[in-house]
Amino acid sequence: MVVCACIRRSGGKEVLLSLRRAPGIVGLDGKWELPGGKIEFGETPEQALIREIREEVGIDIIPLRLMPYLHVNVWEYAHASQQAVLACYECEALSPNSEPLNPDVIWADIDKLDFDTTLPGTREFVSLVVGNEWFDGLFIEFSRVDPIENAYREFRVAVQPTLWSQYGLVKYWGRMGQSLRTAVETCDSPLQLDQRLMKITRLRLSHGYKIVTMKGPTRPYKAWEQIVDFARKRNAIAIHENN
Repeated sequence: MVVCACIRRSGGKEVLLSLRRAPGIVGLDGKWELPGGKIEFGETPEQALIREIREEVGIDIIPLRLMPYLHVNVWEYAHASQQAVLACYECEALSPNSEPLNPDVIWADIDKLDFDTTLPGTREFVSLVVGNEWFDGLFIEFSRVDPIENAYREFRVAVQPTLWSQYGLVKYWGRMGQSLRTAVETCDSPLQLDQRLMKITRLRLSHGYKIVTMKGPTRPYKAWEQIVDFARKRNAIAIHENN
């Protein structure tokens, strides 16, 4: 069992990351991750985390809460395979302005962080800690002309928390000028949310819809860029707004 710490500072805009050194292991070497390590015999997860961060980073922390998500990674080594189950704690640094003693540890700006440079699970944990602030503003509106009724039809999807999940989708569809039908769908993680948005986009465009409005995040968001690129290649985007 491995535990890691999501430690933020600068009003929550920076997160502490460490660089993994694992020469020869594809997908592991040279990636950024939340600092932490294995639980030793006789330790609690919180004790292990405090020890690891002190040894690895030189910072004392207080674990605040265990995040409600476990991430599983499988790594292929030269002569063996290893499965790691990773748990994450939101933590507070006792000296938030302290700089890491290890040169392979940095304070990274969350709004500029490219999660393609991080290990699997990092985005999920950071997203849980920061809440839904990255996703609340996502909105896509599709429209098409119904050739049978000679009327416009629209389909809208907005990303917002629901009663059951931080990562919810609210969908509206129907004929313009009439009451729209609605449905709510929940996702278990940011990755699942990304996949659902792309699946919805593919389905709508295959039915003759075009994207007429998009409102998205100000931070880099790969899934958003993929949706825009997919629609542009099919000449199915009329307006692109990014607020």
